Amino acid sequence: MGPLVFAHRGFSSEAPENTMAAFRLAWQSGADGIECDVRLTVDGEVVCIHDSDTGRVSSRTRVIADSKWKELAKLEVGAWKAPGWDGEPIPRLSDVLDANPENAILVIELKCGPEIVEPLVKVLDESNVDPDRVIAISFNEETLMELKRDRKHLKAYWLSYLDMRSDGPVKPSIEEIVDTLDRLQADGFGGQSGAGICKSLVDALDANGYALNVWTVDDPKEARRMQEIGVTSITSNDPRSMMAALRR
Repeated sequence: MGPLVFAHRGFSSEAPENTMAAFRLAWQSGADGIECDVRLTVDGEVVCIHDSDTGRVSSRTRVIADSKWKELAKLEVGAWKAPGWDGEPIPRLSDVLDANPENAILVIELKCGPEIVEPLVKVLDESNVDPDRVIAISFNEETLMELKRDRKHLKAYWLSYLDMRSDGPVKPSIEEIVDTLDRLQADGFGGQSGAGICKSLVDALDANGYALNVWTVDDPKEARRMQEIGVTSITSNDPRSMMAALRR
């Protein structure tokens, strides 16, 4: 039946990434959940945006960590995608939590350091979302360690690029991945689509009780390969097409 299908930054092939419009389209598509990126404003708001500043998605550039929420709330971040999305604002994580369907999984990528953990946990605690349906992911090991110290039972995945060199083995190796997950007390691993995602990795993680998420899977053939080797979940810009490829 698997893998689960998460919408990367929402249904980002059709709508502007990390906006409520993209998240709503993803939920409507039947995806198992959405993935969003979060950063922290200077006044402690957890907001959904990928980059450290707004320059790529807005006509006005503001550094997230140096900006107050009331400044960012005025920005438009949809028109870059297509004229019909003009007017889409930056959402707060609390806005996403309020709208998240009861049965949908919410994958939250923490794009900054440990300073985001306390505000993040506060927003989660104040929401009605079942914490068992939340997965926090990050490349930042310090952030994951702080999160696990604060919320041991909140699921957390360590992310890493897989260096697929032609003259040697994939780095980090399967053993290094498992050792890192053990050290971080994480619940799973997230790696990029490609040759580094193989049955040996799936089997090693499964044997140690770890989940495997693969990003970003937009090729139906790759989605079916992920299904065949037994990965836990995939993240896609086009969740509808991937679910069709998986015959879901």
